Amino acid sequence: MTTISAFSPRKRRSIAGLLAIVLLAVTAAGCMPADSRTFLDRTNGLRISYHEHRLSENDILTAKAEAWAQHMAATGQLAHSNLTSNLSGLRYRALGENVAYSYPTSNTLLTIHNMFVNSAGHRANLLNSGFTHMGVGVAKDSRGRVWVAEVFATL
Repeated sequence: MTTISAFSPRKRRSIAGLLAIVLLAVTAAGCMPADSRTFLDRTNGLRISYHEHRLSENDILTAKAEAWAQHMAATGQLAHSNLTSNLSGLRYRALGENVAYSYPTSNTLLTIHNMFVNSAGHRANLLNSGFTHMGVGVAKDSRGRVWVAEVFATL
């Protein structure tokens, strides 16, 4: 077994630097699941095309969105959440929410994102210049439908 102390001081610094970069990248990426990150990335792509700043992920908003997407999938009811609930510890100035579901398509996540973009009210949330952060939840129900909740905030 090789340990880091078996390397020269210069090699140890290089390895330590590489580990720090990897740790920083993992930390910066947040803990948003891949399907949810797809919505954040597409939203930020849309925002950039409209010369708006990127939204940052927020773990509290993501937890709220995940719980609400799970709730909608479990009940089979498309509805908005009580936006101010389950946000303890989060100091926000404004909130917004998009919710949708779709039966499976060849690219269900893109289908839902496009539904948001093609709806004036949902697009207004996606492009709201006041929002700074976003959380996304994605859930699938027993019938294969995909449910999405996007929660936006000004922090």
